[in-house]
Amino acid sequence: MALMSQVPAQTPDALGLSAEDAVLGSMLIDAGVIPGILSQLDGQDFTGPARQTLFGAIRELFRAGQPVDAITAVDRAGWSQDAEHRAFVAELLATTPTSANAAEYARIVKEQSTLRRLRLAAADVISAGTVDDCREAVTTLTETLGAGESLDARDLQQLLTEFGERQTSGKPREYISLGFREVDENIFLEQGDVLMLGGDPSSGKTALAIQIAWHISRTKRVGFYSLETRHEKLTDRLVAMSCDISFDAIKKGKMTASDWERFARETAEPHSLQVLRASGLTADQITSSAKARGYDVILIDYGQLIVPNAAKGATRAEEMAGVSRALHTFAQTSGTLVIVLLQLTRQERDSKRERDMFDLGESSQWEKDADLVLLLYRPPKGARFIDGDADSEELDPNTARILRIAKQKEGKRVRLPLYFDGDHQRFSVMATDGKHVMRKLVNAGKAARDRNRAEAQKLREQGFREIKPEGDEPF
Repeated sequence: MALMSQVPAQTPDALGLSAEDAVLGSMLIDAGVIPGILSQLDGQDFTGPARQTLFGAIRELFRAGQPVDAITAVDRAGWSQDAEHRAFVAELLATTPTSANAAEYARIVKEQSTLRRLRLAAADVISAGTVDDCREAVTTLTETLGAGESLDARDLQQLLTEFGERQTSGKPREYISLGFREVDENIFLEQGDVLMLGGDPSSGKTALAIQIAWHISRTKRVGFYSLETRHEKLTDRLVAMSCDISFDAIKKGKMTASDWERFARETAEPHSLQVLRASGLTADQITSSAKARGYDVILIDYGQLIVPNAAKGATRAEEMAGVSRALHTFAQTSGTLVIVLLQLTRQERDSKRERDMFDLGESSQWEKDADLVLLLYRPPKGARFIDGDADSEELDPNTARILRIAKQKEGKRVRLPLYFDGDHQRFSVMATDGKHVMRKLVNAGKAARDRNRAEAQKLREQGFREIKPEGDEPF
């Protein structure tokens, strides 16, 4: 029978396989055990396409809030007209008299699945032909060993006790700095968070990411995963930004003696930063690599270039949603700060609309999974230093950028004008609008003078004589 090639025969040595059948049978006869099993297992923990398909069908029914039993599961699996697979399900029901031990069955399945994966990964290590191949296999081993870590569960009393200790310890809360004082004052970025940095095409988002990575790497171990730009190009930008050397001189190979002096001085300071060429990698491959290398922070340039793991036939939105969820899960489970660069959708060149989170495009999951969303874009036509203030200075789209805190779970949203020094590939916050400040001071002086004149006229009308001290000029 064809089914025999998909459902391995049970033998005394196949405890893992017997446990798999017991798990599936328990889920069919008692829907109450399904949540606990889904929290421990996924389809890849089962051997053979028949078991994987049945598990997937049960999971889909449960997540959709529909009844789960043998009939509904067979229908969802597409086996209604398949006598062999229906016989397989009937056998599961017959050989699983109780679901009382479902948790133990699931534990056995997980253990056997982990052992299989470890053996395969160990075989890859042994057969590796290069160091890079070996490193990838070791990364898989590390990820597999960490997959079974237990949940961090704490009761309310413990949480409240820890809260009190934090508040009364006298130690300031430590947040991760991005290197811009005006930004850092408005955000509360911590390990395990996800920061989505959306940018206009050619707005300088990679340059901004390099500047942020350079700053953070003074105190944290940082991995910069580049899916688009070569190492050499990134290094050129990094040196121009950090050493205050003309980007044009770097590209033309015309650095001066003073440039080399600054290069030697600025790069002598220790930084823990690695740049990795990650084109063609999936989110799982990137996160496995990051975990194996022990990074505190990773930056990914950029998210839409990550190869999705979605099922065949998935839409682009579904593919990107899967990538976003994988990165979010990694950040939470590993305590790694994940910074993902994203390309904003294009808009008309003469548009007057400020950018918002809807411009992230392709999938709304990016926005949902982010603890913080920053948007970097050229100022739209007619944009002012102070948004909506006609007296404020108009921003030059050639040198100015807008950095908007578009989403923040624990703080306010603000809009900050940036100055982009293209020759040094460096951003800085425009602290003040000089013309606007001077205009406000002049207007305030005029208003004060008008008030004084009106008050003097009122006194004269009441019969008071104005006394002018000698040498003073009249108003």
